[in-house]
Amino acid sequence: MTRFAAIAAVMAISLGLSACAGFQLQNARNMSPSGSTFQQGLYSGYLALSQAEFDEADYADSDTFAARAMAAAGGKVVEPEALSARDLPADKVSELRIARNWLTDAFGRGGIEKAPGAAARAQVAFDCWMQEQEENIQPEDVEACKERFEAAMAEMEAALKEPMAKKPEPMPQPTALPGPYLVLFDFGMATLTSEAKATIGLAAAAVERAKPSAVNVSGHTDTVGSSRANDVLSKKRADAVAAELIAQGVSPSLVVKSIAGEEDQRVATPDNTREAGNRRVEITFTR
Repeated sequence: MTRFAAIAAVMAISLGLSACAGFQLQNARNMSPSGSTFQQGLYSGYLALSQAEFDEADYADSDTFAARAMAAAGGKVVEPEALSARDLPADKVSELRIARNWLTDAFGRGGIEKAPGAAARAQVAFDCWMQEQEENIQPEDVEACKERFEAAMAEMEAALKEPMAKKPEPMPQPTALPGPYLVLFDFGMATLTSEAKATIGLAAAAVERAKPSAVNVSGHTDTVGSSRANDVLSKKRADAVAAELIAQGVSPSLVVKSIAGEEDQRVATPDNTREAGNRRVEITFTR
């Protein structure tokens, strides 16, 4: 192969790779955002994140954020990123779950309508926090995203305490009810921690707003131990969460309990494997 041919081959490969990733940013830039103030805020925020990741040669995340920007610009409902979308360090999942529950709870209390700019900044900052935490190599960037999230949440919470100044902008309504709310347990235990009670409290408050026809409480375990023992443990966990929901004001007639034992894993593992993400009760709503 001549030197010219070799250079041409490398350029062709590079162009081929470029076509696969990193080019959604330009598509997003070319859009004219429509929709509400909140959606326009999401568009500009996600566009900035896409540019930042593109500049760091993280083309996959650049495309992810660009796609979210384009969806918001097109007037679509764009929800905060789900925890399951990222491969997060195990010791960071709890903090991010609480943050996401706080964010969606504030949205449910009217945060988007009363403080659309702050709501958009909070959601974008949360997704930024998720992405940086998954990479887990730049602690200063993780902290910066977290600080922006907390500042935007504080602004939104302040707005929620004030009377509505004007009629809110019409918002497209997401088809999904709030949740799921994940209540985690220590290994082999069915005792509720303070964090678990806080999560159940968010779910109980959401019941008041969402008015579901049923509150589903499903118990799960990891794969350590026999299937029968895990069925018993998952029932104890479901019973504990159901009792706490009722104690926090949810009507007993709404609560529907079920058990899955070690089946339906949230984090796939081999048999006899400890996994915190599978030791859980899931609270979901039925419309």
